Amino acid sequence: MKNIRKTYLLALCLVIIGIQVSAQDVINDFEYRTSVKLSFKPIKKFKINITPEARFKDDFSVDRYLLETEIVYKPLKMLYLSGGYRFIVNPRNEKDTEYLHRYEFGATLKKDFDRFMPELKLRYTNYADDNSDNKYLRYKAALGYNIKGCKLTPTLSAELFHQLSDNSMYKVRYKLALDYKLFKNNYIGASYRLDYFLLEDKNNHIFSLGYKIKF
Repeated sequence: MKNIRKTYLLALCLVIIGIQVSAQDVINDFEYRTSVKLSFKPIKKFKINITPEARFKDDFSVDRYLLETEIVYKPLKMLYLSGGYRFIVNPRNEKDTEYLHRYEFGATLKKDFDRFMPELKLRYTNYADDNSDNKYLRYKAALGYNIKGCKLTPTLSAELFHQLSDNSMYKVRYKLALDYKLFKNNYIGASYRLDYFLLEDKNNHIFSLGYKIKF
């Protein structure tokens, strides 16, 4: 019961943030996503992730299709280096379909302490979900908790987008994610993201549902 209460506290923190933001006189957009993530370990210290994803607008019409590939290398015990590429198809109404390309490079520090799973991540990318005209540094801190005797794992994170073209802070992304282990190497996950824009009066609420398979 004590561990379940901790999960509720994580969820409550994000709900409070959402209430505070919704109380402001801002535009609130909604988005829905679904994905399948496949993870492979071809050799020691290397991992490959392949993730097809579909995104939908608030009326559930298709917004974009994505295919993302990522290679992760573990040179040290707590350090992970990664490089990724994302191909994006944007089927626009009354316009030609738009094709976008995103690349990113990142470094992650993470180490489990008892049942807590803290993580710090720095990424460089040429693309944000809502802006493809700038380059960004992204600073992320996350904390997961492995609930004893429960297949459900909650994670709470915050990420700051630093826009490099004019050296300004673009937005903050808050995220609550829940992963549930179905059986060996198979997981289903749900998450809520709140994009709080710092340069304009707008918020983006993102609801996601995904399936993860580890080979």
